Amino acid sequence: MELIPRPNGVSEWEWNETNSGNYISGVSSNGGKAWTGKLSASDSVWEYDSESDANTKKSQLELADSTNRRYKVIEV
Repeated sequence: MELIPRPNGVSEWEWNETNSGNYISGVSSNGGKAWTGKLSASDSVWEYDSESDANTKKSQLELADSTNRRYKVIEV
């Protein structure tokens, strides 16, 4: 899940910009920010054998998360 929240004063469209050459309010916006498996010790790390199952879980987590974090599936 995405770790770094959008700073106050930076619009959502600027924060989501994917051009790594853009710098907004001193923040490099490369569309990736920082990602983590867990935000706290009590969080779960989900592992699956198929990408399809992982994407299904990703969708479930996104729908249940009111913080507007982004989720992604990675191969470990």
